[in-house]
Amino acid sequence: MPEPLAADRGSLAPALRLMAALDANDAEGVRRCFAPDGTWWVDTGLDRAAGVLDVDPGDDRPWPLHGLMPAQAKCDLLRSVPERFPGGVRQHVRRSFAGGEVAVLEVEGDGLFLGERPYRNRYAFVLTVRDGAVTSLREYLDTAHSAAVFDGRGLDRRSLAPEPAVDVIADVLAEGSAGPGERLAADFLDALEAADGDRLLALCTPTATWWADGGRTRTAGPEAPADPDAALVVVGRVPVTVRAPRIGGLRTTFPDGLRLRAHRVVTDDDFDRTGLVAVEVQGHGVHRRGGTYQNRYVFVLRAEDGRLAEIREYCDTRHAFDVYGIDR
Repeated sequence: MPEPLAADRGSLAPALRLMAALDANDAEGVRRCFAPDGTWWVDTGLDRAAGVLDVDPGDDRPWPLHGLMPAQAKCDLLRSVPERFPGGVRQHVRRSFAGGEVAVLEVEGDGLFLGERPYRNRYAFVLTVRDGAVTSLREYLDTAHSAAVFDGRGLDRRSLAPEPAVDVIADVLAEGSAGPGERLAADFLDALEAADGDRLLALCTPTATWWADGGRTRTAGPEAPADPDAALVVVGRVPVTVRAPRIGGLRTTFPDGLRLRAHRVVTDDDFDRTGLVAVEVQGHGVHRRGGTYQNRYVFVLRAEDGRLAEIREYCDTRHAFDVYGIDR
C-alpha cells in the first residue's frame, strides 16, 4: 500500500489503522481506533427508515450490525466474528485517500460465513477523524449480497425515510467556493438528475467506466476490465458509452423526477495528482411501478484532465433491486 502523503496523515493514517485491525479480526484493536462517542453506520435494505443517517434505530434494526449505532457497541458485536468466520474474514484496502478530516477507503472483503457461505463484499468506508480518533464511520456495501449470506430480523420489512433536504454542493456553488472536485461532482449529479446521457458523455473521457455491485450474483470488482456486453449494464464495470444511453430512461422510470442531494463531498488533498473525489448522496423518486426509491450512495469519481475517467457507485443494492424489480 502506498505511504500516505504527509498532508493526509491526520485522517488517513488512523483510518488505515482501523482497517488493518478489522482485517486482523481484532475487535479490540478496532475499538481503540474510535473516539469514545464514535458512531458506525451501515445501510438497511428495504427498511429505509432504519437507515436514516443520524438516527439510531436501536434494537429494531433489521440486521444486528446495520443502521447507526455507537461504535463501541459495534465493536462488542465484532467480537463474535471468529465464531461466524472460523477461518477469519479479510478486508483488503484497494484504494484510499483523504480530504481534510475525512478519509475514504475502498475495500474488498473475503471470508466464509460459518465456514461454508462465501462472503465477498465490496465497501466504501467514509471516516471522519478528529484528534487522531475516528468519530464517525459510514460503511457503504452490497446489502443484497449481505442479505443472501447473513440471517437477520425483519429483512422483508419495508418503510420510508424522510425526503433529503440538505444539498451541500448547491450551497458551495452558490457561495462561489467550490473547488474542481466539487464542481465535477455537481456536474455529474446534474446530468443524472436531468436524465441526460449526452451531458454525462460530455463530462467523461472516451474510455471512462462505471462500476456498481451485483447482489447475489457476484459481478467482477471495480478493478476488472470493462465489459461492453454486460447483460444488465447497471451492474459490473461497463464503459460509460454503454451506460449513458440508459440514463435517458430515468425520465420514464421516475415520471416526477429523481432527486439527488449531496450531503458531503470529499476531495483528495492531492486532487491535482490523483483526480479523486467522493460524494455522499441521498436519492428520492417514485418509480413508475409505484415503489419509492430512496437510495443512499457514495460515488467515488476519478478525473483525468478535468473529465471523468472512472465512476464507482456504492449503494444499497437490496433496496435498488427491490424497487426496480430486478432479481439479483
